[in-house]
Amino acid sequence: MMSKKKLCAPLLGATISLFVSSAVIAHHGPVTNPALYEADGLTEVEGVITDVFWQNPHPRFRVRVRDESNQEVTWELELGGSPISWGRQSLGAEDFPAEGDNVRAAGYLSRRDEYSMGVLHMLFPSGVELVNGNRELRWSDVRLTGTGQQLDSARVAAAESVARSIFRVWYRDADGTGAHPPPSDYTPMLTERGRALASTYDPVTQNPELECRQGMPGTMFDPVPMHIVDEGDRILIRVQEYDVERIVNMSTDAASPGTERTPLGYSVGRWDGDTLVVDTTQVDFPYIDPYGTPQSDQATYHETFTLAETGDVLNYALTVTDPEMFVEPVTLERPREWTHGVELVPFNCISEWAEG
Repeated sequence: MMSKKKLCAPLLGATISLFVSSAVIAHHGPVTNPALYEADGLTEVEGVITDVFWQNPHPRFRVRVRDESNQEVTWELELGGSPISWGRQSLGAEDFPAEGDNVRAAGYLSRRDEYSMGVLHMLFPSGVELVNGNRELRWSDVRLTGTGQQLDSARVAAAESVARSIFRVWYRDADGTGAHPPPSDYTPMLTERGRALASTYDPVTQNPELECRQGMPGTMFDPVPMHIVDEGDRILIRVQEYDVERIVNMSTDAASPGTERTPLGYSVGRWDGDTLVVDTTQVDFPYIDPYGTPQSDQATYHETFTLAETGDVLNYALTVTDPEMFVEPVTLERPREWTHGVELVPFNCISEWAEG
């Protein structure tokens, strides 16, 4: 059996294809997430890229490797970040290795596939090295860097001219404490049934985001651009990740929610002074967060959206009431910053290498 700690050999090339079939299952989440990757040691591979998949949620490469028995093995190398986040650094697919290029990579093995890796280091043919985060260079003295995204001044001016109340694009948390509130803030309030269900959660097989699915309330805390749009008798909340679109019914004679349940539920809003208040029911989604904290079909949600006095921070709070899973209501809060001139772009998430 070959060693998984280092595989390096000249390999055969193949024709590039952006959409190819494979049994390899792609991942989602940070490539340093120990729930999805074996983060106790680096695996190293070297070979020729045969396919590139530059697609959300993460860019992926196939590399053909010869194992210790001189047998060809295809590895999948997954980068941290999405094409959108790389684009914010002014980096695109053309700035990365392509079909036929020999690359060297080191990273964490996937817990879902024995020939898949979350890349922490990748050495390009040019000698440039991609490094995930603030790690030290492994092989090179030249680090891959982008120029950063320069927002068009006209676009910024246009966004500022139409911004009013909460209706604009909001981005990362304004207090720097992270995107999703830590589970330690609310898991102590789980009921006995809630604790039992949480203990059986398997992030390798049960995380809906591995299938590009998201729902309430987790989508409201994703660290991605969120656009709140006034459409008169309804408010549209657009979240860039997974192309989520929530509808908040503002009309006093809005139709009742009926019996249909969806991942985003049925939302009714009203104004309390300058604060938007939203109540949501009929949610069909198993977890309140990315960590497998369960929720039941009894859960209801009460949200408030308040513009700070400075005019550039949105104070957001959400209270989940779920008597089956929590002994008392759970309140989650995160402020978001106004991002002048940033526009949402299609996410078009594809979890697996698609046939085409």
